[in-house]
Amino acid sequence: MKRIFFLLSLFFIFNLAESKGESQELTQEELIQRFTKDTLPSSEIAGEFFGVKVPLSNYYFAKKVVLTLNAPWRGTPKDEKELEELTWQELLFSYEAFRRGIKAKPQEIEEEIEKILKANKVSFDYKKDKEAYEQWVKEKLNEPREVFENQIAHLITLKKLKEEVINSFNPEVSEEEARQKFLDEYNTLSVELCQFEELGKANNFYQKVIKDKPTEADLNRLILKDLILSYQANKEGIKIELSDIERAFFMILRNYQLNFNWRKEEEELNSWLKENMGLSLEKFKNNLKYFIRADILRQKIANKEIENVLERKRYKDLLSSKNLDKAYEDFSKTCKDLVLFKDLATAKEFYKKIRREPGIWEEEKRKFPKKFKRPGFVALDFLINIWKFKREDAYSMLEKNPGDFYKPSPIYKGYAVFKILKKRLAKEEGFSKRKDYYLERVKKIKQFEEYKKWVKDLKKKANLKVFVNTEYKPEW
Repeated sequence: MKRIFFLLSLFFIFNLAESKGESQELTQEELIQRFTKDTLPSSEIAGEFFGVKVPLSNYYFAKKVVLTLNAPWRGTPKDEKELEELTWQELLFSYEAFRRGIKAKPQEIEEEIEKILKANKVSFDYKKDKEAYEQWVKEKLNEPREVFENQIAHLITLKKLKEEVINSFNPEVSEEEARQKFLDEYNTLSVELCQFEELGKANNFYQKVIKDKPTEADLNRLILKDLILSYQANKEGIKIELSDIERAFFMILRNYQLNFNWRKEEEELNSWLKENMGLSLEKFKNNLKYFIRADILRQKIANKEIENVLERKRYKDLLSSKNLDKAYEDFSKTCKDLVLFKDLATAKEFYKKIRREPGIWEEEKRKFPKKFKRPGFVALDFLINIWKFKREDAYSMLEKNPGDFYKPSPIYKGYAVFKILKKRLAKEEGFSKRKDYYLERVKKIKQFEEYKKWVKDLKKKANLKVFVNTEYKPEW
């Protein structure tokens, strides 16, 4: 069954129309009044809230809507639990709209249908060509036109409910609160973070990285280690997928601020690679396999999936050699077909170009790449509200310089140690020009917070009882 996106900026949707033909011609009022019927047999009752029985037919129709109608404010439920939560929530909201006497006007319904059809680029005028319109609804939603139009009526009704509730709140907003929001949105920060489940482990890692001062000798050792691991991985037949190459390519290019779309503009990318790396796109990607093999083996060793080959006496002696140039030269003779660089000096030049660096932070990233995340060069507001950085931590990071590390702090999931990549400070004088905007913006945020409390309170007061036999039953 095809899905369809609705344009309304709603939070919930619902339709009380019957999923079977018997009620397809009912008006909006008649459909809602089905809630108030208390003469239904118990076998036809899905549940109740506020002591009002909910017909089983309404429950199944609401469930069908949630399953078949996609919307940017809701999306598709991930599992049975989400499906049941959304189904009962939409039933409750439709009933609340009915209690308040909120209705959709015919003109509003027509305008919304026109928006939906326009977004779907239909070639007919739905008012003039009813047959084409009905056929389109049938193909898209596998339901009659009347049901679709009742759905639109309820979309609008619930939008009005949400607006009415939100506008009923009139929170106070201080100038300081507005200024803080301005600063949150105009201060911009880019970090790389390493996630941990336990604070103790995060602290241990942090203490190591702040003391770590990689040297030129460490870079030489990294180059030799990569050669050993790549050789060993090749010997063991480790396979490389196309996705591995694309990921490694992206990881390198994201460190450069390219002013073109490298994913689409291949000719320009080729030119950039020849100028900056001295290689064609094909040759560069082929060379990446050398590093990918080494890192795949690194990860297998770190996860204890295989023996740590670097503990073998031959490799330990090579890596502990005081003359790493000679150690590299000697081992290169073992794997002539694999070697990318004739000597350490040539290798170091390329490593610096692709920014493959030694050190505890980078080595941990090579071993456990999934622990590392980059939220992007984003506003502190995004880090605070989406990534759940503490505000004081986010602002303390702004005081750091690129390359600095920041102490372990909580994020949305567990803890993280942070490396500062880039920052841009807000200009406080800009607030005076946008003061009114931010006063209104903070007001809307506070209104929405009150709205969420209202929703929670409504659910609590509803005293929901679910009679229908499902694996998960919402408990409000």
